[in-house]
Amino acid sequence: MNRKEIPDPGQYDIIPPDMNYRYFENPGNRTPRFKDREFSLVNAWWFAECAFLAYCHPGFARMAFQLAGFDHFRFFQGKGTECMVSWNRKAVIVSFRGTELKSSSVLHEIRTDLNTLPVDFDRGGKVHKGFLKGLEEVWSGEDGLEQFLITLQSEKRKRPLWICGHSLGGALATLCFARIPHAAGLYVYGAPRVGDQDFVDLIQDRPVWRVEHGRDPVPMVPPDLPSLDFNFKDPGQLVFISRKGEVLMERPVFSLEEQKSRMLQTKEERTAREKELSELWTDLFDKNKSRKLLSRIDDHLQMSLEEWKTHLNELHEGMGLIADDHQPVFYASKLWNALADS
Repeated sequence: MNRKEIPDPGQYDIIPPDMNYRYFENPGNRTPRFKDREFSLVNAWWFAECAFLAYCHPGFARMAFQLAGFDHFRFFQGKGTECMVSWNRKAVIVSFRGTELKSSSVLHEIRTDLNTLPVDFDRGGKVHKGFLKGLEEVWSGEDGLEQFLITLQSEKRKRPLWICGHSLGGALATLCFARIPHAAGLYVYGAPRVGDQDFVDLIQDRPVWRVEHGRDPVPMVPPDLPSLDFNFKDPGQLVFISRKGEVLMERPVFSLEEQKSRMLQTKEERTAREKELSELWTDLFDKNKSRKLLSRIDDHLQMSLEEWKTHLNELHEGMGLIADDHQPVFYASKLWNALADS
């Protein structure tokens, strides 16, 4: 397996849809484990690809799923909600699209994102009104998603059904998962919070993985503010992808005091190097020693520059939110690379 090059936002359009990305690229023997109820890196990558692909035109997505071995495909569309169902004899995959900034429906989708008033959920607890309304656009009726999935299940009852989505799509996927008790599992990427603790309890003992990347700000909203009756909680098990591509089962804790201590230690080490070099300044007048000393001075300057760049990057990553980190291409490509490295 070859690693993917991580896109540079300055050189590559990272906002989906992306028809140039190679979906489900040459996985070799690393195929999805649809009956696996534990966290699986191959499943995390596979469903990240599905969530990313959900932004594309349904005709393109149908072809990509077929090339990946899923011969059947159905597309559901509301005013701002889009959902793709792909299936074969082994599994059914439901993929919800997130907010598409390049779409004519973007204003409707942003209204969905911002309509944060908590309302009662039919299975229990309270949820984000806009997200629930978004799911309802494709859920009910004879031609709705609910009835379609019931029909699919009746054809092959033991076939696992997986649900996934990125961003707004992750929120819709979470609500859909809560309404389907037999669904095998849920993977969401950069998804906002959906409901209160009572809602989270509905799915807490089921296979749910909440994947977050770097300083992606979206998983931090809506906020948990009990004083304003905003009791939004995080569902499932966190899977954290660092900006370096490490896959962790917890979010690293950033400590400003620890960072300050490391910076002071770096300063002391730099001062010690400078003192050592200053004691050798007379070597500059010795042609046999001057070249070696100049090389050491250059090494010291380069080392000092890299040390401070490292500290500044750590401060930026630890304290800032980065909108680019939210884009689905980073979730898919970094999970692929982690899988390749494994």
